[in-house]
Amino acid sequence: MTNDTQEFRIQRLLAASKKAGSDTALARLLGYSNGSFIGQMKSRHRPIKEDFVEKLEALPGYAGWFTAEADNAPAPVSMPARDRDDIPPGYVRLQHLSPTPSMGPGRGLSEPVQIIRHLDVLESWVRQKVGSTNYDRIKILTGCGQSMLPTINDHDLVFVDMGQKSIDVPGIYVLDVCDRLLLKRALIHSTGTLVLRSDNAEEFPDEERIDLRTAADSINVAGRVKAWWTLHQG
Repeated sequence: MTNDTQEFRIQRLLAASKKAGSDTALARLLGYSNGSFIGQMKSRHRPIKEDFVEKLEALPGYAGWFTAEADNAPAPVSMPARDRDDIPPGYVRLQHLSPTPSMGPGRGLSEPVQIIRHLDVLESWVRQKVGSTNYDRIKILTGCGQSMLPTINDHDLVFVDMGQKSIDVPGIYVLDVCDRLLLKRALIHSTGTLVLRSDNAEEFPDEERIDLRTAADSINVAGRVKAWWTLHQG
């Protein structure tokens, strides 16, 4: 299976889970007691096997979910060789993707992920500020909302390590929580509780507390925010 086909299947699995209502609801339709394995497939920690595809497509309303609509798969996101040739010396080209994670109540995942544009960024800046030399993992998203003030402002560009698929250290993450795309600060308490909260606690005091043992049923980590660009007006 090519990477493009696998990415298409993951996007269709996200849509299938949303159609059912949650990973758990989709799992129950398939006869399973919980949806943790679906979360693992969505986060690329587990392959989407053919027997699962066949079982899902046998459900009413899911016929051809992965196969008949394969011709509509999104275009590959890899950069054509001709586009790599004109990168200025000392720069790297990063993809600015269409999802806009919410710094607020959450933004639904309804559209396929698309590349809005490519941004040429100083390689030294990415290495020093983002802390990565694996540039294919770094994607740019636009954060929307007020809940992460004063750390991240509305419509700041955030540099996200899309290769980070688990919360292993405290930090700011882009998360799919029950089909809501959020940008939140994540902490792990010694009790095994995952806490998602906003930096702007005065306006957004609510926290989400989730048992790490069942977090995969409702949360998928899209990536860890490594840096951001804020425009200051003079």
